[in-house]
Amino acid sequence: MKKNILISLLAICGLLTACNLDTNPTTSVTSDNVYKSTADAEMVLNGTIHNLFNERQTYASVGYRAILNAYDAMGSDVAVDPLKYGFKSSYQFTSIYGKGQINSISWSIAYHTINNCNNVIANIDNTEGQDSEKNRIKGQAFALRGFSYLQLASTYSFAINKDSSAVCVPIYTQPTDETIANQGHSAASVNEVYNRTISDLEEALTLIPEDYTRSEKYNIDQQVVLGLLSRACLYARQWDKAKNYSDQLLSLNNYLMSASEYKSGFNDASNNEWIWGYPQTKDDNFPSYNFYFLDTTTPGSYYCSFNADPYFKDLFDDGDYRKDLLNWGINPNLSPSSAPYIYMHNSKFKFKDVQAQMADIVLMRVSEIYLINAEAKARLNDNSGALESLNTLRKARGSKEAVGLSGQALLDQIWLERRKELWGEGFSLIDIIRNQQSVARTSLPLNTTVAISYTEDGTTISRDVPASGHTTVQFPDQSNFTANSKYYLFRIPDSEESTNKHLYDKHPKLSIYAQ
Repeated sequence: MKKNILISLLAICGLLTACNLDTNPTTSVTSDNVYKSTADAEMVLNGTIHNLFNERQTYASVGYRAILNAYDAMGSDVAVDPLKYGFKSSYQFTSIYGKGQINSISWSIAYHTINNCNNVIANIDNTEGQDSEKNRIKGQAFALRGFSYLQLASTYSFAINKDSSAVCVPIYTQPTDETIANQGHSAASVNEVYNRTISDLEEALTLIPEDYTRSEKYNIDQQVVLGLLSRACLYARQWDKAKNYSDQLLSLNNYLMSASEYKSGFNDASNNEWIWGYPQTKDDNFPSYNFYFLDTTTPGSYYCSFNADPYFKDLFDDGDYRKDLLNWGINPNLSPSSAPYIYMHNSKFKFKDVQAQMADIVLMRVSEIYLINAEAKARLNDNSGALESLNTLRKARGSKEAVGLSGQALLDQIWLERRKELWGEGFSLIDIIRNQQSVARTSLPLNTTVAISYTEDGTTISRDVPASGHTTVQFPDQSNFTANSKYYLFRIPDSEESTNKHLYDKHPKLSIYAQ
């Protein structure tokens, strides 16, 4: 990483204590020093967002984008190269159950974000500045806190309809100093954490002005809040709210990108379909490191480990331009004559500039909102409305229209479309958990090869290369993949369990983790 990037990160951490480079709580800096004006409060909020994407323990755990990578590595449609660095343990279901690096960074990022948001909410009313600005900043803090609780609710517990009273995670709505942190809060139930998520987001919706124009794509405006509410209400099975909020958002923004935009690399936050994203600059680009795993077709992209399940391509209709992105290919950094394996590559993600380590991070797109809208309407037995939303997206992608579907068959098509449209964007594990489904992976038959041709010293050479797909098709204990498995859930870290004496006072630890 460039020195100036590290220095700027240290400066932010020193001012705001927003990063993991300083382990003291945010309140160790007095509010008199930090929260003099609304501009100061906004600086804290922006520093918190910066930390959300930059906090890290290893190169394979850089910020929130790495957590999204892990969600997909644990799903059905990404075949992680086990010979490459990064996300192998997630793919093999050993990192999370073993409380490994992604598990711990997920917990740390969520609660650092929550605590900083709690500080903004607690102090903003006493700052100097216009009331409208105070309300807007407070609303953005509520939204970011709700976003963090949604992350925790959707992966630290099973689906809300499996057992809504089961243990989830602690809820904090006040800043934590060292005394409070040492006491700890009891873990709340799944239902309570989802309710907190939706309550925070609905509060944000009332506080952020409709006419607020953000300066950066990472700033939270009403569209972002409506999108997060649509997502949260879908996961919480509040179908009416999911429908209404997604309807509201689609009335404001229904843009679906063109084929050329879709094929351009999912690396540019200026894309009109992106509702929320984290832009990168030459001075702030460490989150782009995640593209070294996602980009499997650009020379210079180092790890190239996020390959597609070879059977994934069969799910797409002919004429669907997303299918064009899926092709057999060798690692772009290897010579065709020496490449040991060939993988099914998905060229969806590409560096904008691999030398500058540049690629923007996508967080929410209009296509997801169409799919939420379709699923909510299907759950409400509005089959024609669900098909209309589903087919709007399918037609935009060059796919055939779905017709005459209802009930489970309609839901299955919507869920399949989510897999095709949102591949690599971090929804696979969450959808498996919330729909009480199972990971489904099929390995290629032994001795499968793919013929390639290349030119060497002016001579065209043909060669059959061994093909690779899924290499992990069972859980670590050699049992078959199943729904509601303990291997799917992120876990409360050992440090929390050992220091928080009240953790399981209200809701007992899940029996699947009993020692």
